[in-house]
Amino acid sequence: MAEKYPNVYYPIPAKVIDIIDETPTIKTYKLKLDEPFTFRAGQFVQLTVPGYGEAPFTPSSRPGTTDTIEITILEAGRLTSILHKETKVGDVLGIRGPFGKGYPLDKFKGHEVLIIGGGVGLAPLRSCLYALFDNIDDYKRISIKYGARTPKDHVFRYQYEEWEKMPKTDLALTVDNPYPGWSGTVGVVTVLLDNLDVNIED
Repeated sequence: MAEKYPNVYYPIPAKVIDIIDETPTIKTYKLKLDEPFTFRAGQFVQLTVPGYGEAPFTPSSRPGTTDTIEITILEAGRLTSILHKETKVGDVLGIRGPFGKGYPLDKFKGHEVLIIGGGVGLAPLRSCLYALFDNIDDYKRISIKYGARTPKDHVFRYQYEEWEKMPKTDLALTVDNPYPGWSGTVGVVTVLLDNLDVNIED
């Protein structure tokens, strides 16, 4: 049976089935695709907003073959503003791709893996984290360093406890400036590297 969407130039219809408010300026869109879709951690797609255009985004969901993907988007320009302000559950967008080679996860095997992200920059790294966690025995250790302007700007907060419970995994968080109620590290994400206990040579 021939595929309905035979190549990356044909957008696959993708219905919005959920929208998660991650932060005041970042939302995650859960999309149900018209047919199964395969992507590797770190690859990106072109997300089409009918009548407005398309833009590249890296899925933030678990990689593999699936008919449901998640894309986490910061409101930062015309198309992303339309997504944030006008797109609702039930709307149909389009997905083209995947593009790019993705992360070289095979090269990480047998080594310590250091993941560093700031703000929405953790979104394209989440698919990598899923891939690492799904094959945790292949790696010596996974160390996550993540920062944002305020605690409210930390994305995927509901998953931090789960990540910290993963074997051989540690998570360190920071915020850019002092914030009421925050008792953790203060400073941009690079402050978390000051006392780095990861073996860089590994």
